[in-house]
Amino acid sequence: MKVLIIGDGISGKSAYNFLISKGYEVEFAKEDDINSGNKFSKEKYDRLFQGLSFALVSPGISLDNHLVVELMRRKIKVIGELELGANAISGDIIAITGTNGKTTTASLINFILSASDRNVFLGGNIGTAVTSFASQTTCEDISVLECSSYQLETVRKFHPHIAGILNITPDHLTRHKSMKNYIKAKYNITKNQTQDDFLLLNADSDMIMQNLPKTKAKILFFSTKQKVVGCYIKNDCIYFNDNQKEKKLVSLSNIKLIGEHNLSNILCAVLAVYLETGKVSYFSRIIDFQGVPHRIEFVKNIGGIAFYNDSKATNIDSTLVAVRSFKANINLILGGSEKGYEFDELFKALPPNVKNIAVFGQTKAKIYSASQRCGYENIYKCNTLKECVNLCYKLAKSKDIVLLSPACASFDHFKNYEERGNVFKKIVKEIASSEDSLFGTKKET
Repeated sequence: MKVLIIGDGISGKSAYNFLISKGYEVEFAKEDDINSGNKFSKEKYDRLFQGLSFALVSPGISLDNHLVVELMRRKIKVIGELELGANAISGDIIAITGTNGKTTTASLINFILSASDRNVFLGGNIGTAVTSFASQTTCEDISVLECSSYQLETVRKFHPHIAGILNITPDHLTRHKSMKNYIKAKYNITKNQTQDDFLLLNADSDMIMQNLPKTKAKILFFSTKQKVVGCYIKNDCIYFNDNQKEKKLVSLSNIKLIGEHNLSNILCAVLAVYLETGKVSYFSRIIDFQGVPHRIEFVKNIGGIAFYNDSKATNIDSTLVAVRSFKANINLILGGSEKGYEFDELFKALPPNVKNIAVFGQTKAKIYSASQRCGYENIYKCNTLKECVNLCYKLAKSKDIVLLSPACASFDHFKNYEERGNVFKKIVKEIASSEDSLFGTKKET
């Protein structure tokens, strides 16, 4: 049995090891073949695809890639690493998708369930390949999977017992070509669910409520604004209602996650855990959850100025969520690589406490042009992230926020959003070191 892997990133390499352990003959497509802009001759495709049982495409490879197109034309099965790994998992799967909040929600579910007496595995788009742990699972275990639209594009039999869709806003349109295609990819999370499964939907998301997915699963909702069949907030507590009785699950006092978006993430996590376990005792752990790196992550306070790393904000909606989480004045850092949308929507919706913006990267000119069309004046073009951070620190007053929340991907200057966030934190620490003798003395200007 022969398999061709297209893409040699984390998921591709993990899939290789998994398939080899199962006795498959496996080879990687050459990078030059993958990146070739031209179609090959029939003879070359014949040589590449000879004897294939199926092909595995990494999430970073578009389905428009000529190799994938030809595989599909020849009716050779094409799957992703999520599908390969999930099919080998024993035990229940809790799968989370959405434009924003996936990592926080999946991490919180994993954090809560770690107090249970069942083994819990966390993987998927969060950075741990599903094939790296699938063979270790038993029927008593729980696998919590963060699922991106890229991963969900190629699912065939993927079957989570509990699936959650947090929100849907425009993103990855250069890849998916339209919102219709993007929504379809997200909704693949429920395509194989049955009446014995659960689909959790955000009742506060207009895009979801106006485009309810077709599913055989039982639908439950979560909402920060209204009472729903599912989970909601009342008197600073989370309640569950199954349309028969109301039950208090946990108080929200003393939680460390900031912002209404995180209340929504918490609701989804609590609902998923309650449906999976039926127990409320685990929820006391929520107050200990610190969030995830690079998502509105507090870095340091220097002279009364607080620095926050939100490098994971790779789209407009995520950045708007971040800036709306603060009441203090914000000095915002934007920019990065292209994702196929304009930025007028961002500037039309910016709250008035965003006082200054520094912009850099591939999208710098595009963002600046949008700011001018929308009448936003306090925006400054910079060449590097370091230049942006230093400028924002100079412009900031005591009690201000300096926030990296780029609204763009990172691939123009960085390997990924994690590297971008780590560079930001390093720059902040450099500023702190140079200002040691001035802590608390920076004057307002």
